[in-house]
Amino acid sequence: MSTSLGDEVIVMQSRSYSCGPAALATVLRNLGVNCTEAELAELAGTDESGTTMYGLIVAATSKGLRARGVKMELNDLRKNHIVFVKYGDTCHYTVIMSMDERNVTLADPALGRITVKREIFSRIFTGNVLVVERPCD
Repeated sequence: MSTSLGDEVIVMQSRSYSCGPAALATVLRNLGVNCTEAELAELAGTDESGTTMYGLIVAATSKGLRARGVKMELNDLRKNHIVFVKYGDTCHYTVIMSMDERNVTLADPALGRITVKREIFSRIFTGNVLVVERPCD
């Protein structure tokens, strides 16, 4: 299932462990790539324990895009970056939509479009980011 907010598409996760493929599908669709969460989950090797960042890289590159996992500071985050967050024992992938000095707006595969205070986001942000881009032509 996906929702549309103007030109933005948010792919909602269909399973409790499929946030990674859903987040990647959100980014790919916003880049104009036709894909589904289920297709990306298969390409990424998603199972009931979730999806590795390496699996998401494999899935993205199989769709013709460049993808790399990087460590990043909060101030360096940009639109369509897939970020790995952790709160308590829960790990989760979500997508940056926008950010300002006070708030971070996310395309979250579990919750849809949400805005959180930057201070709160900084506590759950692990610094692990998946950057997906079109290859240079």
